[in-house]
Amino acid sequence: MKLLGNGRFSQYLLYALGEIFLVVIGILIALQINTWNENRKQRIYELKMLKELSNTLQKDKRYLSSLVTRLDQKEKSVNRLLEIRETGFENLDTIGRYFQSLRTEILFQYNSGPYESIKAGGIDKISKDSIRTAMEDLYEFLIPRTEKILDKLEASNEQEEALMEKLTTREILVRNSTKIIQRVVSDPKIIYQDEFLHLLQLNKSNTYVSRSRIEAILPGMSKLDSMIQLELLR
Repeated sequence: MKLLGNGRFSQYLLYALGEIFLVVIGILIALQINTWNENRKQRIYELKMLKELSNTLQKDKRYLSSLVTRLDQKEKSVNRLLEIRETGFENLDTIGRYFQSLRTEILFQYNSGPYESIKAGGIDKISKDSIRTAMEDLYEFLIPRTEKILDKLEASNEQEEALMEKLTTREILVRNSTKIIQRVVSDPKIIYQDEFLHLLQLNKSNTYVSRSRIEAILPGMSKLDSMIQLELLR
């Protein structure tokens, strides 16, 4: 009877251990499925945010490249006016045309929305260390530094306006059947005035600094976008 009892106890013990084993396996499988599901959700979120950032980078690159083009044209006008002074070419129409290009202005702007969203949601959710580093370099250093430099250049705007006042006169012009008041060059001999050289100097310096700072940002944007594209294909 003792042997029989011991046999039944062993069977019950094995049965109980089997039940415990199955429960443990079930829990582990459930945890694994839950972990997999959470990782899948996080990956979907990561790819969505990276896609938005990539789209924004491409738009910002196109816009900033257009600013570089405008600054190039402005610099060419400055150089042409310097040549006109050196050669003494007193053609009012030519001087007026290039002089008007000095009025070209740029608005430095970009969209940091996707990056700020990523940062708010936890930048560690971006799995690639290299992408996180590139984002921080661009949005926390390169772009803010350029903004500060361009803001300082705006301090010379009042100086430029004062020089423009001395070198031009206001006239009523008709454009597309609409009358407008515009400052124009009325005397070609302004090319010999010190104010003329001073204005060109300010424009040449500011244009060079603005263009070089914007051009310094573009490679960082392209690099980050390329890294994102590779991650999206992974």
